[in-house]
Amino acid sequence: MWRRLLALAVLCDLLLPPGALAHQAGCHWLHSCPSDRGNYVCGDLGHCGECPDNQFCQAGQPQQAMTLPPAPAPLEAPPMPAADAPTPKAPMIDTSITGKTVAIVDGDTLEVLYEGTPVRVRLYGIDAPEKHQAFGRRAKRYLRVLAWQHEVTVTVRDTDRDGRLIGEVRLADGRNFSQELVKAGLAWHDGQYAPQDTVLQQLQAEAQAAKRGLWSDPQPVPPWTFRREEVTR
Repeated sequence: MWRRLLALAVLCDLLLPPGALAHQAGCHWLHSCPSDRGNYVCGDLGHCGECPDNQFCQAGQPQQAMTLPPAPAPLEAPPMPAADAPTPKAPMIDTSITGKTVAIVDGDTLEVLYEGTPVRVRLYGIDAPEKHQAFGRRAKRYLRVLAWQHEVTVTVRDTDRDGRLIGEVRLADGRNFSQELVKAGLAWHDGQYAPQDTVLQQLQAEAQAAKRGLWSDPQPVPPWTFRREEVTR
């Protein structure tokens, strides 16, 4: 009988794939070996009394499970600093720049988009009424009609104490914003900063004679006088 059992066991060992038997090599595979893992590995979870010579036992006792520390989180690369937008160089005096008008600040100041950056420009040779002065809002509206979203050419004449460019600004058809505002009676010729500009002198005389714009007021107040009085109030 035992010869038949031995032959049957050898036949099973030859025919079944590795791991199909209930025991690994070195275990007593002729009798049962309990398993709690579900994969029938002999002696797992410490059945060392029945299968002492398996890889899960040491000196007849179950090996203690080893808990590995969690893997460290991958290091994140520091964010790359954002590149600063290039600042356009300030145009030199008597040079010209061309760009679209993108803002109207007041009756004699606008902003032109130059190399992707709005550049503030004050109109050369004139001084328009302040925003909260008589004709101040009207002067701003008039400049907006002339300039807004139009391509203009700025010929730089100077810079003021606030760093703004002072320039002659013209449309493609040649119209000069300073001259147009003085002609409409919506700005004064600034004789202090452009004393030799005879065109502005003549245009102001004509507007004054025709009582256009601010010259319709019998006693118009120059904007430089208005600003000085505002400071002393």
